[in-house]
Amino acid sequence: MWTTDSWYGEGRAYTAGCRELSHNYAWRGLELIKANIPGIAEEEVVQRLQAFNQQRLDAVPDLTTYPELRGMRELILAGWRGTQDGAGLTDAELACYIGAFPYYFRYLITSKPPVNCSYIFFPTSDVGPILANNLDSNPEEMFTEPHWPAMNEHLLIGSVSSGVFLDEESPELFPAPVEKLIARYCRTTEEAVEMFTRYNFFWGPANRIIIDRKKTVALVEKSACRIGVRYSPDSFGFVTAGAAEEPGMHAYLADRRTASLRERGLPDDCVDTRYWRGSDDRHALMTELLDEARQDPTLEKLRQMIQFRDPKRGYVCYNGEVFHPGDPPVEFTLRTSIWLLREGKAMWWAKKGDTPSFENRMPDYEFKDVLTWE
Repeated sequence: MWTTDSWYGEGRAYTAGCRELSHNYAWRGLELIKANIPGIAEEEVVQRLQAFNQQRLDAVPDLTTYPELRGMRELILAGWRGTQDGAGLTDAELACYIGAFPYYFRYLITSKPPVNCSYIFFPTSDVGPILANNLDSNPEEMFTEPHWPAMNEHLLIGSVSSGVFLDEESPELFPAPVEKLIARYCRTTEEAVEMFTRYNFFWGPANRIIIDRKKTVALVEKSACRIGVRYSPDSFGFVTAGAAEEPGMHAYLADRRTASLRERGLPDDCVDTRYWRGSDDRHALMTELLDEARQDPTLEKLRQMIQFRDPKRGYVCYNGEVFHPGDPPVEFTLRTSIWLLREGKAMWWAKKGDTPSFENRMPDYEFKDVLTWE
């Protein structure tokens, strides 16, 4: 049973175990808002976010439509207090920690999104089912060893940015903890898709891969108000940031890109459009690589795919490359993780200083007290 004490304790325990990471997350949120509202003072950012967070809490939706949210406002408040106490965040840092990224996605995004990641799933291989992820961002983002990717004992869910620009504004503002609801109530991919769809206005934008123990795989592409769902016919699948394959979402993403250019008076060939083409090209490349790998799936083929780098065919794994003269560098793959789900461990690689992640294999990470997957 959920109680305010349990939510407080969970929030406190989590951030107490990653205090430095929590402070870094709050700081990155602050810098994201400042970068997208030129000239704004930090004090003004904090005041806006504090008001925004209060507005979110007060926007409790229709509980006949969303019955799982009964009593949720008090639980969320308790969780926020635990988050603050566990990491020792100031009031200003807490406002940034819980509000900066939701504020950015609701009001500010017009150009490229803040992160650019990928997930790939093989339902079978020489070592059983395997899942891979690249954490692509800038070197200022802190990270740790990989965490066990299961949302509960029944579901694996991976999330990346969707890269929707000038998005529609959701009619719902309440910070519904959709992932926690799914972890509590859902056991199958279909159940998770139903809840993600019913709570469409409360999460995203994001692209997600959803996997259950029957190896039913859903690939979800999501803006603030729209959702496209595809099911893999053979349980192989991937999602990558800034691209959409479902026809409706593909068309909407293209429309919003064009609208973003017109809003900012940018030409059809510019830094942003080259960045967007890079996302589309990566999606096409990963489709080709997955088609090649599914014929004889192995752990090594998944590693090659998630760390793929070829000047001619393209890149899945990055190291701040500049692909066009005068453009800023693309993201860095800070960490690559491959979970051996049957063995309950992860192989991983991490960027360290000037050494790219793909050249820095870390010791395998063994997970304790987890339910493995066959």
